[in-house]
Amino acid sequence: MKPSARLLRALKPLTSDYTFSSRSPAIYSLGLSYASKNSPPFVPKNERAPRYGYAGYRNDHGAALISEWVKSSLDRRAGRGELTVDKPGGWDERLQDETRRWGAGEDFYAVDVPETSSSSSSDPPVHFAISDGVGGWSDVVDPSFFSQALMYHYAKSSSSLETAHPRAILKQAYERVLKEESVVAGSATACGIAVDSKGVLRGVNMGDSGCTILRDGKVIFETPALTHYFNCPTQLTKTPKGMDASGVVRDQPDNEKCSDTFEAQLQPGDIILLYTDGLSDNVPSAHFPLLLSHLRGIMDHPDNADLSPAERDSELARLFADVLVAYGRRAMVRTGEEVDESGKPSWKTPFEVEAKKAGLNFKGGKIDDITVLASVVSELHPE
Repeated sequence: MKPSARLLRALKPLTSDYTFSSRSPAIYSLGLSYASKNSPPFVPKNERAPRYGYAGYRNDHGAALISEWVKSSLDRRAGRGELTVDKPGGWDERLQDETRRWGAGEDFYAVDVPETSSSSSSDPPVHFAISDGVGGWSDVVDPSFFSQALMYHYAKSSSSLETAHPRAILKQAYERVLKEESVVAGSATACGIAVDSKGVLRGVNMGDSGCTILRDGKVIFETPALTHYFNCPTQLTKTPKGMDASGVVRDQPDNEKCSDTFEAQLQPGDIILLYTDGLSDNVPSAHFPLLLSHLRGIMDHPDNADLSPAERDSELARLFADVLVAYGRRAMVRTGEEVDESGKPSWKTPFEVEAKKAGLNFKGGKIDDITVLASVVSELHPE
């Protein structure tokens, strides 16, 4: 968890001299990986997997559209931070089944790739978003209902407001969640972006989920976490009818004190990451380039020489998301007492660092749900 940047409301735009054209537009390869905190290795493999939110809904119990969308989203090809060495690409159907079985916990995501419009000179943007349900509601309701409903309405709003800024899309999605009868109560953080054929990225971030952009193997942009105090991110909230809401954190997406907007001009080779705090609480962003460098080494192996540029980008996005989830889950079990090869104290998790700043004696990693969306930017060349 990084400290809030209270004086920085509209983040400085990230620029590039590169220009995409209508004949060679920007395209985006997507990788997705997620793992619930209530899944192996943190629980026995033979334990019954919990059914989160609408994933456990029967369609005759109302909210059928959300339930169908959530189940369809869980069918999207994704990893959970596990790779098998005896399969090409380290992936097979068994891993997909395990990912679907254990789910994303209180996290969820939205991916809206619109159909190309042949009647327009510019294609509509692609929308990605991620949300983390606040676990503090777990003694009242299942927090995943809120995050899943928010992502459902974000996806639907991005389709109807496809050229709108992600902040406006998040605002409409939140307003619809407030009216959603199947969501009794809950809170969530959220980060959403829109990327277009010209390589323009626009985004909104609320709370301690986030967005990072890597270019030429370096982190060149990352959103700061927005918090009220340690471990209390800004968040969208719905309280139960009749509940005394005094003291409940209840922020608005269009309140500039509670959310950041940002913009970037992308170029080929850039990598966009969206993630929940299961990653950012446990892994310093300085580690991202090291992991990426290792993956690029794998992609450059002679065994991968027959991959087309599009296949390489697709595999890199998939592997990077999966490796970040795997690395994040390993960091969750750090004790804070680790030493390096020279016997000196090893690196500390961001959560431990921020806890110390808040005067708390917390050591090591924080076991949590973790979700990562990775997108590799490239250029479509006409044949």
